[in-house]
Amino acid sequence: MDEECIKKKRRLYVWEIEEFSPIFGNSLNYYAVWIHECTTWPDLADRIGRRLKRMPPPGERDHNAITLGNHCYFPVTLPVTLPSIGDRESYKLDWLVHELTHTWQYQKLGWNYLWLAMRAQFKERDQAYDFGGEGGLVKSRQKSVSFKKFNPEQQGNIVQSYYLRKRGNQDVSAWEPFIDELKA
Repeated sequence: MDEECIKKKRRLYVWEIEEFSPIFGNSLNYYAVWIHECTTWPDLADRIGRRLKRMPPPGERDHNAITLGNHCYFPVTLPVTLPSIGDRESYKLDWLVHELTHTWQYQKLGWNYLWLAMRAQFKERDQAYDFGGEGGLVKSRQKSVSFKKFNPEQQGNIVQSYYLRKRGNQDVSAWEPFIDELKA
């Protein structure tokens, strides 16, 4: 955890809503979201889950976040202001947008999203998050695969990688049809 991690429960900051609204548009109720910082149990749940899935334990500095409904639980402190690109804290925004995707799923599917995410994690393990990168998205689009056909963890990683690339001024054309579906 962060050196001086102090538990905090809060709403999204205005700058976070502004940062992520180009991704989610009006399809996410930002004001229903709660962020819980410095919560240790997601790391414990990850270690238990890895043991049950017969996977190696996480690294010493590896952390896990969990989203339950409109509540996103992080074992670290998130940035108070928008970090610049390349800042050592900027990875936390990538992490947050992934977790906000799970909140979006909850708001669209109810608790079924959690079952689908857990099933993907236990069935596919580390591959549960793999959507095939840019090439996988291009192939999926050619086959008329929609965003909803990806499992919840793949959806989270699609949104996360889109955000990373967009923030880094990289080509996001393979991602845009899926992000457009997300906003609709």
